Amino acid sequence: MRDNKDLLGLKNTSPLTNIWRAFIDSVSKQPPAYNMNGLVSENRWAWIKKNISSIWRSRYTPYPYYTDSQANNGVFRITKPVGEPVGIAVLADWASDTPQSRLIAGQAGIQDYSIHLGDTYYVGNSQEMSENFDTDHNGTWPYGNLGSFAIPGNHEMYSGGRAYFTELLPYLGLYAPEQEMPTQVQQASFFCLENDYWRMIGLDTGYDSLTGLLGLTPNGNLELLPEQQAWLTNIVNLNADKRGLIFLSHHQSFSAFEQEFPNPAKFISGLLNPARDVLWLWGHEHWFAVYGPNKVNAGGNIYGRCIGNSGMPVELDNADGSAHVPKADNIQAPANRNLVIYDQRKKEVIDQNVPLGHNGYVQLTLTGNEARIAYFDDNGGSGDGRLILEENWSVDISSGALIGKNMIDHTLEQPDWTQQLSLFGNALSDAIDPAKSQAISF
Repeated sequence: MRDNKDLLGLKNTSPLTNIWRAFIDSVSKQPPAYNMNGLVSENRWAWIKKNISSIWRSRYTPYPYYTDSQANNGVFRITKPVGEPVGIAVLADWASDTPQSRLIAGQAGIQDYSIHLGDTYYVGNSQEMSENFDTDHNGTWPYGNLGSFAIPGNHEMYSGGRAYFTELLPYLGLYAPEQEMPTQVQQASFFCLENDYWRMIGLDTGYDSLTGLLGLTPNGNLELLPEQQAWLTNIVNLNADKRGLIFLSHHQSFSAFEQEFPNPAKFISGLLNPARDVLWLWGHEHWFAVYGPNKVNAGGNIYGRCIGNSGMPVELDNADGSAHVPKADNIQAPANRNLVIYDQRKKEVIDQNVPLGHNGYVQLTLTGNEARIAYFDDNGGSGDGRLILEENWSVDISSGALIGKNMIDHTLEQPDWTQQLSLFGNALSDAIDPAKSQAISF
């Protein structure tokens, strides 16, 4: 099992550096103590060979999509009775096979459904898919009782995405008791999980996320591929439906901290009626942040939340714990993108004064037209996950209108907690108030 400090610096380093670190691991470090599909007993040159053979590959083709809409159109029906609570664990940037990722998997537990928002470290090859997701090889991914899904990030694409598409997807989708394989398979890197009141739509922003020499540079102009656009337009048919919308992606549409990837949200907004608001959860940035509504060109609001802290080190910018202050010169105005709250709490300091924050995950509960989004941290590295923030929503399915009911910061309620989540110039209620939206030009 990798130590957390082995992955320090990946957030702010280039894709080439990420791949180089995987290569250096093969040369300079002792073989890991955990089961690596037989590689433990092989010499280092075999380990190097297996890594080199899976990186710098062209993208896996042809791009898989739902080719037979009668047999499987990529829309997965939640099977629990209407009105009965549906529990969904959502983890992002989790698949690092570190002590932290294994802890988070255990804390998230076995829910009705589970969803991974992408990034398998370092390069998303067969070995890494196995050691994270294959329970026969000590993988600890918390498969849901009724179903499990995953979308790709940029790291899966460093090896072309082949292992993700051919080795992971066949085991994802809807499950039934006493059956080993899914009853409805997630055949593509995008999906819709729905009931009578809500639709959770997983988007593939990973496939087009790399560009440049050898395809290793982040692509700020990434697009949803035509097959995915056609599926959203013709099968999901967003414009004709009034259920509550929760979008999931690996990359952020906007950010107060890092590069933005606006094109998927621009396309989505063109499919929705004007003033239609949506919730959007993403990963990629490795820290927890909550934004107030940001208005898109079509008139609706995106309520964005970055949850990408499930397995990777949450690296704080400063040793004193004053973490990742938004940098206005990195993005277009408004500089902070209506940032309301972000987590700069320091959990520990390791490896020559490197401060780390908390890992965490999301527990989403759908009950009729109500949705509760609960954010948990790692509880300092032991025991059950610790609830730090929750928000509650409802949807009017006659109009599709989202109604933000409340947001509660639980770090303020415990007298023994010396560190709280940080507000950034806005009241907590601003995160769910459509009247407090900011305009974004997509």
